[in-house]
Amino acid sequence: MDDNLAQDLVAMWQSELTAMAADREIREAWAAMVALWAQSANAALKFAQHDTAFGSAGAAQPPRAASAAAAPQLGLDEIERLGRRVAELEQRLAQFLERGDGGAGPGKAEGGV
Repeated sequence: MDDNLAQDLVAMWQSELTAMAADREIREAWAAMVALWAQSANAALKFAQHDTAFGSAGAAQPPRAASAAAAPQLGLDEIERLGRRVAELEQRLAQFLERGDGGAGPGKAEGGV
């Protein structure tokens, strides 16, 4: 019974996450939240560096090299394209598993490469 419960729970969360990923408003809200978190983390890091440079009783820290530029954010078009590609791959995998023929479909010789 525990295995069924665990499988049901995983299936439920997969369904919920899939639905959330398909919802444009939720994707935008998550993107905004992550961007806000990144800005907050950068501000906290700058504050911590400023605080340790001037508030420590020990020797001053040497200046650090500038951090690398942030990774470019994916646009909504790119996210939707990736979502379509994942759906296509999932469909192909499901078809492959349903066939159960080891992948010998059209375009592949039987027993050959």
